[in-house]
Amino acid sequence: MIKTNSFTLDYYNKCIIKRIIDKYGLEPMEAARSFLTSETHAMLEDEECAMWEFSERAIFDMWEVERVTGNPRNSVYISGK
Repeated sequence: MIKTNSFTLDYYNKCIIKRIIDKYGLEPMEAARSFLTSETHAMLEDEECAMWEFSERAIFDMWEVERVTGNPRNSVYISGK
């Protein structure tokens, strides 16, 4: 696996973790752990998935969908449904 560059990952990590904190009221470390250990983040790390083409709002949606359904690919941004 080729990893997405660290500057891009850092940008998304900060944005998504802040959104998690703001929406769900989680502590920063809990929010970070939740995102960084998610399948959504693994996909973001994989350069071949080209997740950096999505906005941070779309990535956040994928993370939320993963929490509910267990699979970020169920997000409307990926599935098109």
